[in-house]
Amino acid sequence: GSHVGALGISWLAYRLARSSKMKENFSFGTGKFVPLAGYTSALLLGVVAILMVIESIERLMNPTQIDFMMAIFVAVIGLIVNLVSALILKDSHTHEDHEEDHDHHHTHDHNHESALMHVIADAFTSVLAITALLFGRYLGLNWADPIMGIVGAIVILKWGYGLCKNTAWELLDGHAKGVSTEKIKKLLETLEGVKLLDLHVWRLAPNAHACEIIIGTKELKGSDFYRVKIQDIVQIEHLVIEERKIT
Repeated sequence: GSHVGALGISWLAYRLARSSKMKENFSFGTGKFVPLAGYTSALLLGVVAILMVIESIERLMNPTQIDFMMAIFVAVIGLIVNLVSALILKDSHTHEDHEEDHDHHHTHDHNHESALMHVIADAFTSVLAITALLFGRYLGLNWADPIMGIVGAIVILKWGYGLCKNTAWELLDGHAKGVSTEKIKKLLETLEGVKLLDLHVWRLAPNAHACEIIIGTKELKGSDFYRVKIQDIVQIEHLVIEERKIT
């Protein structure tokens, strides 16, 4: 259920991000739907992990009869489905990265990452479940099943936390990690009579960044002069430059 829910969230995010009608309502486009979906999926991962812990503790305190062969069969089917899903998602992302390399873009799609993380997490828990069920079936270690559930939940919580942290950073317009502000600063420092007064770079979408720069200069040269130089060293889709004359 969590697997279907996560992929459903990812699918909806891409539909909204590509909607021309939605783009008309946002100043910088609909790219934020991508990290928003990733953030939502990260929260969903956390909820699933907590439910796994609760269920595992309940099974430790109140052991129940397990049909081991049926459970192993279901877990193996789940593992196969998730591995195939992971390979499809990974392959699609590899093609996207190859295309972006030709355009010199730096991309990191948190929505895609969240979908891939969900299927990997499901595959991981399937492996743990199969291992625990084999222990229970052939060694009589019935407690292995809930213990593996707790171990899997801890790992999933760690993955979910990392995804939540990264997507929240992007949603709150943290400094873009894909664009080097140091390169921009060093470039402007090499220009005679130029003083950098303000610089902000943030991410709008997996393949789009915005940048706002205020430059102080003794001789006004026009924003296009600086725009060409900056675009030569970094890829920025929305670049706003303000030039102020200083004495």
